[in-house]
Amino acid sequence: MKRNKLSKVQKRIKNLYQTITVVVFIVFLFIGGVTGSLWFFRPSTSIVEKRDLAPFPVFTMTSFLDGSYFSDVSTWYSDTYPMREQFISMNNTLKGFYGIEADTQMIGGGKGDEIPTNGEKKIQEEIKVPDTTYLNEEIQDRIMNGLYVENGAVYDIYYFGQSAADTYIDMLDKTAKKLKGVTNVYNLLVPNSAGVLLDDKLLEKVGGSHEGQAMDYYYNSYENVTGLDIFNTLREHRDEYLYFRTDHHWTSEAAYYTYLEYCRLKGFTPKEKDEFVKYEFYPFLGSYYTELQLKEMEENPDRVIAYGPTSTNDMTYDDVDGNTWEQEIIRDVSQSGVSSGYQCFVGGDLPFVEIDNPEIEDGSSVLVIKDSYANCFIPMLVDHYDRVFYMDFRYAPYSVEQFCIDNNVTDLIFENNLQMIGSLDVVAMIKSIL
Repeated sequence: MKRNKLSKVQKRIKNLYQTITVVVFIVFLFIGGVTGSLWFFRPSTSIVEKRDLAPFPVFTMTSFLDGSYFSDVSTWYSDTYPMREQFISMNNTLKGFYGIEADTQMIGGGKGDEIPTNGEKKIQEEIKVPDTTYLNEEIQDRIMNGLYVENGAVYDIYYFGQSAADTYIDMLDKTAKKLKGVTNVYNLLVPNSAGVLLDDKLLEKVGGSHEGQAMDYYYNSYENVTGLDIFNTLREHRDEYLYFRTDHHWTSEAAYYTYLEYCRLKGFTPKEKDEFVKYEFYPFLGSYYTELQLKEMEENPDRVIAYGPTSTNDMTYDDVDGNTWEQEIIRDVSQSGVSSGYQCFVGGDLPFVEIDNPEIEDGSSVLVIKDSYANCFIPMLVDHYDRVFYMDFRYAPYSVEQFCIDNNVTDLIFENNLQMIGSLDVVAMIKSIL
């Protein structure tokens, strides 16, 4: 077959196109290199991802010899690249041009352990405590793994891990035993959205572990800890606005039903919703939108409603350097960007917070050991205690057991998301502060 030869004009055009392509590629490489060298313009925190970015590693001879120093430098370089968040957003926008996103999709996933009815416990006595940077990355991975997306709403699938569960159960039980006669110990596990909101047939289709059975396993295994089982309560209200569509957290509506159950357990007279000080922030586009950038989410953003105490809106907190500051329990984030809505609660995730209720002086107190799911629940406790404390297990500056003894803490609540404590790294970090 005779081949068609290019004309001289076509050859010139082809060569010009190739030259332009090479020049543009070299220019982008040069710009990328210069941008990457802007040491003093590198961010230290991510507003969009709501986390601290990887710090520049400290040089040690051990880390140099085993190669981990260079690995940490590489992590720092990529994690703190200037304008990183803008590039991520641009990349996600470009992906939208590839084709029409399906209304329903599954992102990631895995297989959980079988939830035992009777069987041998798998307790990890010796577990390595991770550093905070690695732990935040592990938490972020768990948040984004196993997502069922339908019409712009994201549902996170739960995967049971027996070793992490048994270790968590064992350490809480031992803590409660040591504090017997001093502090009442409670466990409040927050279920994932999929287990609460999706019907049973769809849940079976998308896979994962049964959250109700998992919570039964935790609570029925305790000897010294009182569990607060809210799974069926939330299921009864699943037609309501219990979880955000664009973010991995639950809403204040779900936290309020949990608050009612806690009041019944403690014998408190609960407040009606209209008795709290109500705050509202709109629009809110959370963690799932940050990663997925779905148009359906942008067109249908979430709304953050906060129920604040009537006794006070003041709190003090310690930062990671041990400095003490004052802040509001519910703060105005309306000017902080669409991704900041959930940050209105109790300062976000701080090492240590103390709230003093000026209307109660009976010595009662509660300490909450928490992840971010507890943030919208804690303000509802304030009107029922003389003092409210919380420690975020990632940054907690005190020993939990010693703090309870020294401060005559009445009630200790471990409030954690079911998926998060499925990680042995998370369990190891909680264990390290007990």
